[in-house]
Amino acid sequence: MRKLSTGQDSTLGSYRKMAVAVFGEDSKAVKFLDKKIAESPNGEDEEVIVEESQAVAMLGKLHIEGLGG
Repeated sequence: MRKLSTGQDSTLGSYRKMAVAVFGEDSKAVKFLDKKIAESPNGEDEEVIVEESQAVAMLGKLHIEGLGG
């Protein structure tokens, strides 16, 4: 299992917790992760294999788009 820079496992659930802390529960980034968690057979425990910097950039972009930016 890959690890994030925070030491947590690289899972959809870990990314969701971070996205909620940074962007808030109603963020487009959190909604995207909720959809991926619902679609995954492993739910929140699904491993994310993309590089952390790419995942964070994508979530940030989703959040900004959700703000109308």
